[in-house]
Amino acid sequence: MLAQLGALIGAASLTPDALAAPRRRARRFLAAPQFALLGAVSDTIIPATDTPGAIAAQVPVRLDALLLNWASAETRTSLTGALSRIDASARKQKKKGFAALSAAERDAVLRPLDAAALKKAPPPPGAPKPNFYVQADYVVDQGYLRLKELVLQLYYFSEAASTTELVYEHVPGSFEPSIKLTPQSRPHLGTGPF
Repeated sequence: MLAQLGALIGAASLTPDALAAPRRRARRFLAAPQFALLGAVSDTIIPATDTPGAIAAQVPVRLDALLLNWASAETRTSLTGALSRIDASARKQKKKGFAALSAAERDAVLRPLDAAALKKAPPPPGAPKPNFYVQADYVVDQGYLRLKELVLQLYYFSEAASTTELVYEHVPGSFEPSIKLTPQSRPHLGTGPF
C-alpha cells in the first residue's frame, strides 16, 4: 500500500504528456486494399450530401473494428466475400478495382449488383421461422445484405448521422396530432419496433 501511495505521489508530479500512452497505429483486420474497397463501398451506399456520409461517420473504421474484435469466422468470410464480389464485378465491367472508380462509375457498378443480390430467396433448410421479434430476410446474397445492413446501422448510430439526419424525441414525448412535412423533415431516432 505504501509503495502504491509513493507511486501515486510521484505520478502526481509528472506532466500529463509524460503519462500519456504512446500513440500506436490502430490494428486493422482488413489489408489496405480491402480497407480502401470498404471505404469506397460505404461511400457509395451513403455518400456525403447536405449531411455527412459514411466516411465522415467513420463507418469503414468501425466496421473493420467489428471484423477484428467481434465477428465470427463465418461472418468475416461472408462480409469479405461480399466485398470481393463487388470488386470482381467492377474489374469485369470497368477493368479497374471498385475503389479506383469515380463516384458515378461506382454507382453504375453497385446499383445492378445491389438489385441482383437483394432479390428474395427461399429460406435455407432448417432456417428459423420469422416471428414478431425475429425478422428474417432471405436474399440471393446474404453476405451483401449483411454488409449493407452494417454500413447503414453503423452510420445511423454514429454521432455524425444521429445529430444531423435524425430528430431525437424522448419517449413518450409530447403528442403532436398534425406534423407538417417539408423537404427539411428528418426521420425520428428511436428504439425498438414501436
